[in-house]
Amino acid sequence: MNSIVDKDGEIVAYLFQNVIIDTKKEKVLGVILGNCFFGKSKEPLGKFFQNKFYKKSGKIVAKLGEKYSKDEFPENDFHIINEAWKSLLDIKDHICIWIEPKKDWGKKNLVDLLKEK
Repeated sequence: MNSIVDKDGEIVAYLFQNVIIDTKKEKVLGVILGNCFFGKSKEPLGKFFQNKFYKKSGKIVAKLGEKYSKDEFPENDFHIINEAWKSLLDIKDHICIWIEPKKDWGKKNLVDLLKEK
């Protein structure tokens, strides 16, 4: 499991087995399928590569932070994986989008992007 941090280095979420979970490690915010990430909208919101999350415009919305040991994994991992599978079943449009990565950060953070419909 890794932390996901914003441009200020603040933890905004965690990446747990290709599942993006909230900071309390209780709720699924999104999933990574291939290298695209999805949220509530069920369409690709951007890509995850080079340890960064890029939105469709190519701007960075988050990056990986510290890696954690197994002791710090969520206690309710069965619930999280189950919720992630439900989310995956709703994804119908998995066309791999092309993104030209930029070095600048977007105005919107990853969590806000994942919550949009």
